[in-house]
Amino acid sequence: MQAKAAVSASDRELTAMERLLSLNRRAPGAAARPTEAEIRQLSLAQLRLNPLQPRKSSDEEALAELVESIRSRGLIQPLLVRPATDEPDAFEIVVGERRYTAAGRAGLEAVPCIVRKLDDREAFLLSVAENVAREDLNPMDEAAAYRRILDERYAANQGEVAALVGVHRTRVNHKLRLLGLDPRIQEHVRGLAPSAISLTHLEELARLQPGDAQHALYLAVVERGMSTRELRMRVDALLRPPTQAPGVSKSIMAFDHGVRVGIYPTKYTIRFPRAANEPVDLPRIVGDLERLLAELKARLSAQT
Repeated sequence: MQAKAAVSASDRELTAMERLLSLNRRAPGAAARPTEAEIRQLSLAQLRLNPLQPRKSSDEEALAELVESIRSRGLIQPLLVRPATDEPDAFEIVVGERRYTAAGRAGLEAVPCIVRKLDDREAFLLSVAENVAREDLNPMDEAAAYRRILDERYAANQGEVAALVGVHRTRVNHKLRLLGLDPRIQEHVRGLAPSAISLTHLEELARLQPGDAQHALYLAVVERGMSTRELRMRVDALLRPPTQAPGVSKSIMAFDHGVRVGIYPTKYTIRFPRAANEPVDLPRIVGDLERLLAELKARLSAQT
């Protein structure tokens, strides 16, 4: 029978399950390796989907490949399940929902399972750890899972999240930043395969405030494959504070007879109104300057 292959699975094939089971903190230090006696054959009708499943989308192409693998080799790695609280002789899938779905499509009636008594905290952490270990979560689902671990107080900080899931703290920090992306971006990313857009692109976009500018850049990345270097330059440009044009004055001082003094960053100008085609009258210019100087001195004296 195909299911028999799962019972005789090799140590190498059970390594991932062994690491995940070591997160069960009810039995610290206990041996986590499942034995043949612990692996039970359960019918698909006895199994229930996990309402705590962090993965909200599925890669149909990868699932189809898993179906073909099960048809040719059988189901090699057992599922991890826990007793259902509302149905006797029923079990809730903690780890292995894709295998359960693929087994059903492959025509199996029963699958190998390891049964553990787990609370909601342990079940959720195991589910997250399994998906992360398999690189089976898209960035937004992974970020939401880390956020939930913190919100539910399953961990006190990002370092504890990383230790529980088995990743580096930097990965947790970077993924949590993605929750600051525009909701339109988050929704679109959730519908993509995990490798459809790079984490580097999303991290660059997360430097911007959510809104139309961030969303427009995201669409440019998706539609024309913008490089991370170009994206970084465009984000830097949007974050750069606007500079004042050299020809724009900071302030204007008004005087009698329409005289204006413009104060610029590197210079100042004096403007006397004159009629078009008016001949140059040097004595008048001197007189205008002397009157302006007198008014400037008067203003200075009034300020002191």
